[in-house]
Amino acid sequence: MFKKVSTVFILGLYTVFSAQQIRPSKSSEIYRELKTLKHLPKVLYLAAHPDDENTGLLSWLINDQNVETGYLSLTRGDGGQNLLGTEQGAALGLIRTHEL
Repeated sequence: MFKKVSTVFILGLYTVFSAQQIRPSKSSEIYRELKTLKHLPKVLYLAAHPDDENTGLLSWLINDQNVETGYLSLTRGDGGQNLLGTEQGAALGLIRTHEL
């Protein structure tokens, strides 16, 4: 009997202390999650080069339409222009891959 009571007591303490560690979500996060339940579409955005993505469209889909999005660049971008540095070829592709 004592073993059963002590087990229930320990489980009760564990429940109380573990429940206090959970932080409640912000109301804006809860509202956004509820809005996404109505929409379950997913969009995969394809572009030939890393600098061809349409960030305005992706932002609109994610933030306004609550659409889960993904972005796929078909190349690393090593053949493009580099206005910010001197890297070209594979070095430029490495930089653009890291940016993605």
